[in-house]
Amino acid sequence: MNYESTAKKILQRVGGKENVISLVHCMTRLRFTLKDESLVDDEAVKKTKGVMGVMKKAGQYQIIIGNDVANVYAELNKLGNFSNEASKKAPEKQEKQSVFSMLMDTISGIMAPVIPAIIGAAMIKVLLTLLPMIGVLSTEGNTYNLLSVMGDGAFFFMPVLIAMSASKKFGTNMYYAASIALIMLHPNFISLMSNANNAGETIKFLKFIPVTYANYSYSVIPIILAVWSLKYVERLVDKITPVVTKNFLKPMLVVLIEAPIALIILGPLGAICGNVLSTVVYTIHDKLGFIAIGLVAGVYPFVVMAGMHHAFTPIKLGMIASTGFENFICIGELCSNMAQGAASLAVAVKSKNKDFKQIAGSSAFSALFAGITEPALYGVTLRLKRPMLGACIGAAAGGLFGGFFQMKCFGIATPAIVTIVQYVEKGKPQSLLFAALTILLTVVVAFIATMIIGFEDVVDENDDELDMLETESKKEVKVMENAIDIASPAEGKVISLSEVADATFAQEILGKGAAIVPEKGVIYAPFDGKVDVMFETGHAVGLVGENGVELLVHIGIDTVNLEGKYFSPKKAAGDVVKKGDVLIEFDIEKIKEAGYDVTTPVIVSNTDQYAIVEKTATGEVTKESNLIKVQ
Repeated sequence: MNYESTAKKILQRVGGKENVISLVHCMTRLRFTLKDESLVDDEAVKKTKGVMGVMKKAGQYQIIIGNDVANVYAELNKLGNFSNEASKKAPEKQEKQSVFSMLMDTISGIMAPVIPAIIGAAMIKVLLTLLPMIGVLSTEGNTYNLLSVMGDGAFFFMPVLIAMSASKKFGTNMYYAASIALIMLHPNFISLMSNANNAGETIKFLKFIPVTYANYSYSVIPIILAVWSLKYVERLVDKITPVVTKNFLKPMLVVLIEAPIALIILGPLGAICGNVLSTVVYTIHDKLGFIAIGLVAGVYPFVVMAGMHHAFTPIKLGMIASTGFENFICIGELCSNMAQGAASLAVAVKSKNKDFKQIAGSSAFSALFAGITEPALYGVTLRLKRPMLGACIGAAAGGLFGGFFQMKCFGIATPAIVTIVQYVEKGKPQSLLFAALTILLTVVVAFIATMIIGFEDVVDENDDELDMLETESKKEVKVMENAIDIASPAEGKVISLSEVADATFAQEILGKGAAIVPEKGVIYAPFDGKVDVMFETGHAVGLVGENGVELLVHIGIDTVNLEGKYFSPKKAAGDVVKKGDVLIEFDIEKIKEAGYDVTTPVIVSNTDQYAIVEKTATGEVTKESNLIKVQ
């Protein structure tokens, strides 16, 4: 995959850099928060080479890339320098969610960035099970003990990792958040609470306020609640502390106020919530028995599609921490992962499309051996629809089998063939056989079901061919008899787009045009038409002319970060304008003082509809000067 080319095309097809509020990535997906999703060309995004699928969820536009996601993300950051911090501005259009969905999405969104650290630690735990089994490592030696610490560290100090992730989600100070988590895990606090609990006593803060006993290591929900409240404590302290004392008084007050809230109220409340959630989930298991595992395995792909699978992590962690194993969700996950891999393998065998056979084959390998199913789910089974049914049938069959033989999971590594040892119970060698048979049954049933059900094969959508088609379509564009002259929307010095200090404009990703270094803080309508988009920050405007030209005028580079300061829009979206009308006024000097380049690109957004789009002006221009010729 050409990561640079893929990144450029993705950025262009999601509406350009200016349509992106923020961008993060998880293990397989790019997660865009966009200003306006209606600007996205969904079909073009899906057909981009390297893109396996698209998903819209809770205000995010998610593009599934697979194992190469980090490389594409790196190239996107070169083009846009996108922040992974909590967004200060919400997208214009947001999904309405129920309280339950909002809570699950919040937990899932916080857990997702932490998963790599959990997997790393879990895989060490897998080694600690595997190596002694084959006689390579003694459980009595120092090496085993050191590896045990390495494998357990991320789990014991889970609240610290969660605090860091939650601070980004809630937009609060990461170091305050981590400090609260460390207080909850301090050895002296743990010892104090444990001794009091064992003695049947209650610890009291300020002699009167009881501190409820709770164990916060391995926990998730208590620290999430604490960090959520932290943002309000920060705001309160910021308001009440004098400016001259903020550097020392504010930190002290934040910790002094938040720590008791976390230890006395929210920590215990979170522990109770976690216990209730676990009780509800495992009550279903107790009532339905192994049938419940089959049902979970069959529907688990849809839980992944909803982005809520990480929300189960706290439940699994809590169960393993309290009982030493988990025998419900982890078994369903294993069967679901194996079924997705098997269904993709069937597609790879049956498909006649060479490129798609490779995609399906690599997706199958990723799911079966690494437990990463997004490429298989979004790139193969869901995309072709019918293989999804085959995968669900295989997963349900495997779940019923594994549940019937009472499989247990003793770790939280990604469920896959290579991590099968985490399903081995000490003193019960037959547990390895049951795990292997569960995987085998799942794979065989899902493979056969997919082969029988069949699917409509993919028509080759190789991006190189798309590029060729685009090139051919451009060749077919006829030169217009009469050229259209577009006047300059600003007064100042004209430069070429290649001289703009921003790759998105300089490389003409959004289209061809010109740029102006303005000398007067006014943007004029360059033709008769209407305002298509007026950005709420006032730093850019999109126009559609009566002549059919679509024009983007972007005042400055990265000026969206000013959040509307120094910009004063005079028109709104939908307004009809005449050539010369004032669209935006802005303060050039204030923008420069804030450290921003005021160079203003003027882009013909529908460049591909014209044979010729070229800059015609040089030197100084006024609003009467012709800037661009379109023909």
